[in-house]
Amino acid sequence: MEKHLLTSEQTNILSNCLAGADLAADIAQAHVYIYVRDMDPKYINVKGQALPLKAFVDHSAGMAGRRLRLAEEPLVGRTLQSGMPVTGRRESALGRFAKIKLFPLLDAKRRCYAVIAFEKYGPENLDGEDLFIDTAMTLMLNYEQRFSSDSNYKRLTPSDGVMLIDPRRAIIGANNNARHILSLIGIPNPIGLRVNSGRLNWPLVGMVLKAGQAESKELRKQGLLLSLRVLPSSPRPDAGSAILILTDITELKKKEEELLVKAAVIKEIHHRVKNNLQMISSLLRLQKRRTKEEKVKDVLEDVIGRINSIALVHEALSQQENDRVNVAEVAGRIYRSVLKAMVPPEFALEASLDAEDIYLSSEQVVAIGLILNELLQNALTHAFARRNKGCLQVRLAKEGEELLLEVSDDGRGLPENFGGAKEAGLGLKLIQTLAEADLHGTFKLLPLAMGTLARARIPLERKR
Repeated sequence: MEKHLLTSEQTNILSNCLAGADLAADIAQAHVYIYVRDMDPKYINVKGQALPLKAFVDHSAGMAGRRLRLAEEPLVGRTLQSGMPVTGRRESALGRFAKIKLFPLLDAKRRCYAVIAFEKYGPENLDGEDLFIDTAMTLMLNYEQRFSSDSNYKRLTPSDGVMLIDPRRAIIGANNNARHILSLIGIPNPIGLRVNSGRLNWPLVGMVLKAGQAESKELRKQGLLLSLRVLPSSPRPDAGSAILILTDITELKKKEEELLVKAAVIKEIHHRVKNNLQMISSLLRLQKRRTKEEKVKDVLEDVIGRINSIALVHEALSQQENDRVNVAEVAGRIYRSVLKAMVPPEFALEASLDAEDIYLSSEQVVAIGLILNELLQNALTHAFARRNKGCLQVRLAKEGEELLLEVSDDGRGLPENFGGAKEAGLGLKLIQTLAEADLHGTFKLLPLAMGTLARARIPLERKR
């Protein structure tokens, strides 16, 4: 038994065909199978398989990677032996037949080393069916790996119309979707119509045929907004033919515009909420200046800090395109705001913020912002009493499936016989409620050799 090996030329051709198989299956509306010779001449290997996404079809079981007896696939054997295209019928299940067209893959020495089969179920003799299969095969042979990152070569959708264009720039094939779209702009029978005629006037097709490069554009026809994609059959100048993909995107664009309007309205609402909160904060500051009771001033200052924290979240949301907010950005704003408001110029504070970019819902970020605000205010109020300097560190990071928020100081530490947040003031009780009841996390106050560590762990995924 002679061992069969693919040459570099054969491997390159085969790799390109495998890369273009999905799009080819969509265009042909057929299952695509790629068979290669086995080391044992009695066997063949299924190198790849592609199924069309564009419509509901009968999908067979996964075949890629299987080793088959050549006797079980006589049409494949005939194609390998003759090196010529073969058309026939294949019984894939009892009483279930499919039309199959097979193409040989030949190297420069005209040796057939692989076979590409297009297998199609359903009614026979559909208008232009063979044209679509032949064109899909041409596309596979001329497909290049770089096309995988080109949006013009993306796969088809159920609403895509497909037309085939010959060298005269005439339409020689059109599927039902394409016929329907063209009928909406007054062209009931497109076959034979030139794309550069007055009825269509699509000069883009001629440009693609001349340059051999895929192009796309949007155009308006009789109130419809259409997306036009043109793929040359060969990515070389003066391509012989082209595949034209036409999609009615009128409703899609309307929905996109509606979403943009809604997004703008939501951003404006967040901006106005922020402004209203800042106005409330200003009124409270005015009240604070008019109050003589120190305890009342302290309470008002705490409330102002909480309102500002919520306002900062709404400010971030007014600049976002969705409801996901970067916790690090909001934490940085709260950090700077609290330090600016509470640290007097004569106090030498060595402070740092280490925050990792983590995107969470606005509800989570509001609660986390309030927790950070309370922790910073609590540390600056109590940790450094009767001191002229201190160290404050804030850390925000992702650990596994949790967000870790830590605020540590080198202050006077926790009081003796400290009973935890439940026995503390309103600020710590608020932190514990937000962390545990609202965010389903944990909160702990831990003594350090010098100072205190406040640690909150919050699940990244919000529990319902």
